[in-house]
Amino acid sequence: MDALVRRAGGEPWGVRELAAELSESRSTVNRILVSLVEVGLASELGVGKYGIGPRIDVLTKTLSDSSVLLGRSGGLLSELADSSQGTALVSIYCPSNNGYFVAACREAKVTLTFKPELGVVFPLTFGDIGRQFAEFIESNSSDSNVLSNSRESDHSACHHLGLLSEAEFPSALSIATKSLANGLVVSVSVHSVGSAGAKTNSNFDSDVQRVAEEIHATVNSRILGSLQRAPSLLIEETKSTVTRLERLLLLACAFPDGLKKSAGLPEQLLCNEATAKRLIQSGVQAGIVTLSDSTLFPGSKLYRWASRIGSDFRNLADLTRPILSDLVEETGETIAFLAYDDTSKKAEFLDVIQGWRPIQYKLQVNVEVPLYAGAAGKAVLAFCGEDLADSIELTKITEATITSREVLKQELKVIHERGWATGEGERVLGAFGLAVPYFVDGKIRGSISATIPQYRKGERDLPMLTLLMREATKKIERLLSLGLNLER
Repeated sequence: MDALVRRAGGEPWGVRELAAELSESRSTVNRILVSLVEVGLASELGVGKYGIGPRIDVLTKTLSDSSVLLGRSGGLLSELADSSQGTALVSIYCPSNNGYFVAACREAKVTLTFKPELGVVFPLTFGDIGRQFAEFIESNSSDSNVLSNSRESDHSACHHLGLLSEAEFPSALSIATKSLANGLVVSVSVHSVGSAGAKTNSNFDSDVQRVAEEIHATVNSRILGSLQRAPSLLIEETKSTVTRLERLLLLACAFPDGLKKSAGLPEQLLCNEATAKRLIQSGVQAGIVTLSDSTLFPGSKLYRWASRIGSDFRNLADLTRPILSDLVEETGETIAFLAYDDTSKKAEFLDVIQGWRPIQYKLQVNVEVPLYAGAAGKAVLAFCGEDLADSIELTKITEATITSREVLKQELKVIHERGWATGEGERVLGAFGLAVPYFVDGKIRGSISATIPQYRKGERDLPMLTLLMREATKKIERLLSLGLNLER
């Protein structure tokens, strides 16, 4: 997994190459990769080539969005970058790699700027941040081997992950380092390529220290209010090592403020207590999770994955395209992926994959789709609140567009009961549409639709097409949902 993440957005791994990198047999690596593909933690990108899977995107984005150290630190870092007219960084010490990485970055709006690559490991001997971490660990760690081990492994980290020269990583104007209650050691720093303005170092020191203390206080206060019991995972799984790994990653990413090692945790990891203990211990050794006072936290390596993947995050269209491509190949029809925003109450096609039949419709992407006209929109509207159907203006698009609110409501009721929608020329003249909604953690998030020329409608086995589309939406829901029940 770590090797796949290192190449996020880059050249995929071949099995032979990855086996050599990990000093494992090709058969072992191939078997593990096949298992990871099955749960979406890896993707096969061509014959015998592998990269990170869409499920790891979903999980690490969950961590990024909810973590104070990643997405939620953006406002504080932006203020710090603007006030210093430089670049503000949050960096995390990574014991498993005996180095550190930049987890979050904000830049001031200046002509010459500095933006390091996120999630790339640097040794502790590299740069002001590394030397500050080394001094902090040496003065605060009870284990005197921590620093010596890190120095021994510096060359390895540089060889595997690539390294800038120090001249390309500007010196820090100020750094503050904190040890957090979740077991992480983090630093906040400010850097500038050119002149940093009229502020003195003491001004920078006070600003950086304030941000570091605010992050420290926020993380620690949120830990006090963390979930005390293991949540129930609603997604049914077969028992295997990779499904247990995926569940451990899910729990760590969904609860960055900590999850108590309660009696229900082994059950959610699909194993007995002894197996759960070994799995968690392996996760701790790998740096994926940490344990502090019997509370499970995401580890530094998981934060590194989130930083690395987050800088090259794929959108919903990218994540779901393999599922839809398989559906297109099997049916031959043009399939569109519609995303619905519950805040704006609007929907748009994010992706359209053309079918292989000779006569087909071409639909535009990234344009708003009316919820009342056409199968794709109605499949969503049927599962929204009734007040939304009451508030939409029913503008006539074609002769077949439904403009009667009573007729629309009656059809939405039917769609809600049977679980799929149809439309004939309501939005696109001459087109027949069949759409199935998809839900993320129980909430309507969009639909997938097939657009077919009306003359070919009678030739299609519509029940079979509906079945295939419903199977595809189940895969989409499994991919995008966390499946957590907190009311346990």
